[in-house]
Amino acid sequence: MRKITKIEVQKNNASRFNIYIDDSFELGISDDTLVKLNLKKGDDVTPEFLTQIKQQEFQQQAIQQALNHLSYRKRSTREVYNHLAKQDFPENVINHAIEYCKMQNLIDHKDYVESLKNTMIRTTDKGPEVFRQKLMEAGIEDSLIQQVVAQYEVEQPFDKIVKVGNKIKEKKQGPSKKRQQYVQQSLMQKGYTLETIKDVLETLDFSEDPEMMDNLLQRDLEKVYNKYVKKYDGYQLKMKTTEALMRKGYAYDAIKLKLEESGIVDES
Repeated sequence: MRKITKIEVQKNNASRFNIYIDDSFELGISDDTLVKLNLKKGDDVTPEFLTQIKQQEFQQQAIQQALNHLSYRKRSTREVYNHLAKQDFPENVINHAIEYCKMQNLIDHKDYVESLKNTMIRTTDKGPEVFRQKLMEAGIEDSLIQQVVAQYEVEQPFDKIVKVGNKIKEKKQGPSKKRQQYVQQSLMQKGYTLETIKDVLETLDFSEDPEMMDNLLQRDLEKVYNKYVKKYDGYQLKMKTTEALMRKGYAYDAIKLKLEESGIVDES
């Protein structure tokens, strides 16, 4: 019968041990494996028991990988599972590691969603739909998602969203209609609901400075006209130019007046 003849602490890692069987090095194990199997010098080692030691150590490695992954921030079950799967641990070993982490209260979806909610509200300009998407990607239960997303909407300060909308508005020049569309689209991309966006748009000031708008229309007219004059002329050129400017949000009457001021007339 083979026996454990020596157990020594590894030189570079005090939490790991080298196991010698019949005076020959057999394998390294963690202190958790050592304690769990109560290994000690003089123990008999059958082939079956050696397999058990190796299996326990393999399981412990998966647990340690999970603990390391959880040490940086809170994780969901899916996130831990995916991390261990990338390390090529089999499903049964992964599931056991996850159960261990849950027993230690290291994986807790209620705590996870609450923490993520508070962090996103405090540090980002993202709306509840982005929050919802992150929870879905993390594999959080639907019932919990619905509950916490509703809390997100209630707790996110409206004045902060208005500031986000105003910042977006200031980046865009042009007609009021086009600026409103730009703010709406940008807020939707940031995950805000249509109802919230509507309230924000009603709060923001989209009034236009006549002189600035006249200058912008003149600038855009020149750009559009110079583009289409290479392809069209006469009535068709005038209509193509008008349509392009209307798509930019300018009013038809303002475009017509600017065309006349610029000497662009229907030559058909």
